[in-house]
Amino acid sequence: MLQRRTEGRSTKLVTQPFDIRPSAEIAYVAGVPRSAESETQPFEPRHLAALVAVAKTGSFRVAGERLGYVQSAVSRQIATLEEVAGMRLVERARGANDVRLTQAGEVLMTHAEALLARQAAARADLVQLAQGERGAVRVGVLQGVGHRVLRSALTGYRRRRPGARVEASEFASDASLFALVEQGELDLGLAALPLVDGPFDRRNLARVKWVLATPASWRLPRHDGAVRLADLAGRPLIGRHEERSGPSLETCLRNAGAVANVVFRTDIDETMRGLVASGVGAALLPSFVADDDGAIAVAPLDDVALTQVLAIFWHSERMLSTAATEFRSIVCEVCGRIEPGDSGAAAAA
Repeated sequence: MLQRRTEGRSTKLVTQPFDIRPSAEIAYVAGVPRSAESETQPFEPRHLAALVAVAKTGSFRVAGERLGYVQSAVSRQIATLEEVAGMRLVERARGANDVRLTQAGEVLMTHAEALLARQAAARADLVQLAQGERGAVRVGVLQGVGHRVLRSALTGYRRRRPGARVEASEFASDASLFALVEQGELDLGLAALPLVDGPFDRRNLARVKWVLATPASWRLPRHDGAVRLADLAGRPLIGRHEERSGPSLETCLRNAGAVANVVFRTDIDETMRGLVASGVGAALLPSFVADDDGAIAVAPLDDVALTQVLAIFWHSERMLSTAATEFRSIVCEVCGRIEPGDSGAAAAA
């Protein structure tokens, strides 16, 4: 550190080593007294959990209800965490019930969530080790293409392992799916690329082609076998809640400067197909779902290449059981049958 020292009219620059330890002065400015013992004291998971709960609820009282503590206990946990950190982490306006994190609290919050997730994953590994092959394979899938794959994989797995247990769950949004895989609550997940950031490994399964499905009675003009987006302007469409569950027809129309008239929304492909067959509107569907059977007409969209890469993913630092590894292999086999010829291209992507 450079300090300027004045002696009479002359000025000298004196060098001193930097002290990287939080000083009492800094702790005082932050409003949190810091003891010598707290400098080496580790963060406790229950205190980090309290910080996460307060941040997500904006209330000490509601955070306590979620964690099973009284409000004063949560306040003490936050105070202890602030002492260990040496900085104010939470601010609460005087007389107000809502609270918010300081900048330091926001920084620690990101690490707290990751640390708690790793702790949960470690606990899941120990439970799995204790259960051995008696434990269930826990799989999650986003609504959309994945559930068709999962259904076929479940049939094949139970045929190969008659006594094995599989706990499968379907999710409307990817936030819960990826969080549960990271925390060790799920062994495997199926979702479309790109995956969210996290400690995940993946295996690409298939490059799924999407086509336009319309009621057969519409008789839309074809141009080299394809339907133009302009011919769908103003017509009733069946849209999706989550674009990650499949390509969005309304987005394609809006990007082309056309009007999108969405009359129904669902992320379930079979529901979409039934609505199209009933004449409700047009929709984008995976090619293996949209069979041209007289009730619906199937065609590609002109100048719009719609594909989606489906992947199976897992926690990169967790130990996969033999059962989970075998289930993953069966999922790969199923995808090779659903989109033959495309799974290899997807795996190389």
